[in-house]
Parts: sequence; C-alpha cells; structure tokens
Amino acid sequence: MKRRSLRHLLAAMIGAVAISALTSLAPVAGGPQAPAPRQTPPRPVRNDTPHPGRELAVLRNHQLRKGGHQPFFEFSRDGLWPYFDRIGARVVGQWKVIEPASTSADREDVYRLTRYASFEHWLGTRSGNGNPIGGDGPAWQKGQAGITDRRALETGSAGAYFLEGAMAPDGPYFMPALPERFRLVESGRRPQSTQPVIAVRAGEAQPAREIVELRYQRIRKGTFDEFTQVTKTSIWPWEEKLGARPIGQWRVVYPQDPRDGSTRNAFGQSALRFITTPSAEYDEVVTLTRYSGPAHREALSAPDRAVFEGGNGPDFVAWKNALERQRSLTLTSRSEVLEGFMYSSPPLYLQGLPERYEPLP
Repeated sequence: MKRRSLRHLLAAMIGAVAISALTSLAPVAGGPQAPAPRQTPPRPVRNDTPHPGRELAVLRNHQLRKGGHQPFFEFSRDGLWPYFDRIGARVVGQWKVIEPASTSADREDVYRLTRYASFEHWLGTRSGNGNPIGGDGPAWQKGQAGITDRRALETGSAGAYFLEGAMAPDGPYFMPALPERFRLVESGRRPQSTQPVIAVRAGEAQPAREIVELRYQRIRKGTFDEFTQVTKTSIWPWEEKLGARPIGQWRVVYPQDPRDGSTRNAFGQSALRFITTPSAEYDEVVTLTRYSGPAHREALSAPDRAVFEGGNGPDFVAWKNALERQRSLTLTSRSEVLEGFMYSSPPLYLQGLPERYEPLP
C-alpha cells in the first residue's frame, strides 16, 4: 500500500509540473499575444492571348557549394519549374561544369537554360513584376519555397548570357545514300583521311555518360546571320547524322534595364546581370551541343577524325566548308564541358482550385 501511495504521489507531482509548464507558455489574458500569420488576399488571374515578340533565351550561371548541383536541380524541378511552365517559360536543362575544372575546391559552377517568348515575358516572370502572370496559389507558393531552398546552396553567380538566335530543329533529316556500290578491301583498318572516297558502315551505339559542350565565340561584328545560317544548313545536319544533338546557337544581347524595379528577383536584387560586356568590335556567339560522352565529342572534333564516322560524301564536304567559313569569321573561341540534366518542360497538370471570385470595383 505504501508503494502504491508513493507512485500516486509521484504521478501527481509530475502532472502538476507539466501543467505549470504549459501554463507558462500560454498567452496571458491582457498581455502580449503571439503575432498572427500575415494574411493577404488571394491573387487569382485570367490571361490574355499570347503576345508576339522575339524569343529570348537566358543561360544563367550559379556558383554552388560543393555537391549542390543535384539538390539544386531537384529543388528547381520539383518546386519552381512547374510554376514557370505555367507562366509560359520553358526550361531546357541544367548542367554542371566539369571541364575546365573549377579553381575552387569547394565550389561548383552550374548553368541553366530557360526560354522566354520575349524580354517583356522575362520581365513578367520576375518577382518585381507588379502584375504577376500566374497568380499566387499553391504552385506559386511551392515555387517560392524552391527558390528559398536553392538559395541555401548558392555562393554567388557570374551573371547570365541573354541570347537571341535559334534552338536547333528537332525534326527529321532526309539525307539519302548516294547511288554507289563498294567492295571490302580490308577489315580492321581505316583508310587515310585524304582518300578520295571514304564510305562508312555504323557500329552499335556505345554506352556513355552524356555531356554538353558550351562553346563561346567572338566573331566579326555584323556576321552572326551568316555564321548561324551555315550552322543550320551544313553543320547541324552532319552532326545530327553522327548522333550529336545540337541544343541551339545564339547571339549574346544586352537588354536595357527599365529601372522600374521589374528586374528584381525574389531577394530584391536585379536579375539583369551579364557575364560579359558588349563590344563595338565583335559579336558573341553561344552554342550548346549534346554528345553521348567525351569519346563522341572527340570523334567529331575535326574533319580528319570525323570523316571516319560519316564518310566524305557531299554532307561531309558541306560540313567541312562551313567550319572553314566560320573559322574565318571567328576571332576567339573557348569551350566548357558540362554534364547534368535535360528537363525540356514535360507535360504537367496544375489543377485549378475550386474557388469563386468576383471582380473588384
């Protein structure tokens, strides 16, 4: 009996302490109250028909903590990008620079490519826009959370390339075989690259880890139209045949800041920051191309190597001549090798909320 009484006494004492602790945390009548969550009216939208404009692509650099590329991508894919798709932007992909290696042992450089219908569209997607395109429902809220999560991984940014030009066509090419016949002379040995006629059969696809080449070139002022025309007609068809997948080629542009706060991002900073500076002496070209891996890129790196991959028919001659013409227009050139994730804005269903609204007077 004494033991039972002792247990009852201890239980009563513990209960009293717990009640006292809870009471001390509760607001006191007449005293200061815990602030209520900030309430703002919901902001639904209706949208106009598409506005015409000149497409703008933005290749933005992010400097991340080591190991940040994968989670940065996931925060973007699962948080922000579904809302960005909703408001008309199209995210192409995100990649980490692997060559040249970063000079910082604790940093990763990342690029993300996003397409907009125009510079005005880009402004409309900024946090500083006073008339947001997509409203502020749960998709927007999840996007804002994704931005916050990404921010914890960032250490800085070199800015962005703002680009006008063209995405590579993703349609089929018909490049018929020439009406020729051949006999096998020797197996296991390639011909000389200067041989007048080189015909090729293709082996099986080789597994590899996909890479993307980012090529930045300075070319003679005013020659971009000619430069990109030979890319479209002669370079891309040959490289597509050999398994490369061009993403696009663009000229770097420098939109003017309206200076009305519309370029601000979610952290109040202007997102209109450039990696390079404009020059009256040259135009700048950015080209992105996908390869199945480093060996694939190396195989297409020069005519005397690539001829063994696709033969030296008229398509090869056109490709070689186009490279020579572009070389004559180019002042400087540099490349970075990237690896990462294609996104290409897959279909997503962001269901409208079951709500009723009436216009404000």
